[in-house]
Amino acid sequence: MPAERAQTTVRPRAGALLRTLVVSALVALLSAAAGGGEATAVCVPAALLLARAAGTRGQAWGGAAAAAFAAVLPSALGEGSLPSLPLLAVVVAASVGVLESMRARLEREQAALRATALRDPLTGLANRRAFEERLAYEVARHKRKGRTFALIALDMDGFKSVNDRFGHKAGDEILRDVAASLRGVVREEDTVARLGGDEFCLLAPETDREGAERLAARAEEAVARAAAGLEGLGASAGVAVFPEDGRDGAAVHEAADVAALYAKRRRVRPRRAA
Repeated sequence: MPAERAQTTVRPRAGALLRTLVVSALVALLSAAAGGGEATAVCVPAALLLARAAGTRGQAWGGAAAAAFAAVLPSALGEGSLPSLPLLAVVVAASVGVLESMRARLEREQAALRATALRDPLTGLANRRAFEERLAYEVARHKRKGRTFALIALDMDGFKSVNDRFGHKAGDEILRDVAASLRGVVREEDTVARLGGDEFCLLAPETDREGAERLAARAEEAVARAAAGLEGLGASAGVAVFPEDGRDGAAVHEAADVAALYAKRRRVRPRRAA
């Protein structure tokens, strides 16, 4: 693994260096052919091209400096008049600075959009897409290390009747309170997700069945605290552990859902006729 990482790091660096050398050589040839002087301005688009293609900020500024040096080199060797070096430096630096600023802003906006796409807009928890991505990652990681993780499926009991009675605004407020309460019973490395409606999931890495049962109990208590004062409102938790209950994410999730359904049926028993 270290050797593979080293190779993947060296290849981009070698590619960036080769690209810089080729572009710089072309800039030098163009500057020399045009007689230097104002022709050295050809380094500006070349500097922007190298900065835009660079993988790191250091490579961006290094490529820009190489392009500027290549443009001035023919004049310095007597192939034309030297331009105003301070002015050339300012123009190149300002151009690359603007490009870097725009790229940084674009990256921030893309990160914000991705974060929004992976969050449930009502509760701020991870949404189904984020949960499935994390589940796939944890399956691969725990399979590689031979470890176990736990998945707790939470299905709220009595939410529909409360929602119908008090309205959707009140229902949304309850869901937000439940989400906040669930955050308080998990570790930093755990994932709490709302998959839709009143369905929640907790993903706990490096957790065995005993730990999963304790977490499920804490999750049910957390929902009960959030629903305090609302009769009949609670949650049924179903526990599944990888790889005992499934060898992939879908199987583990299904096992947790089945366990939650079984817990709900035990909790809500039909009344016998008198």
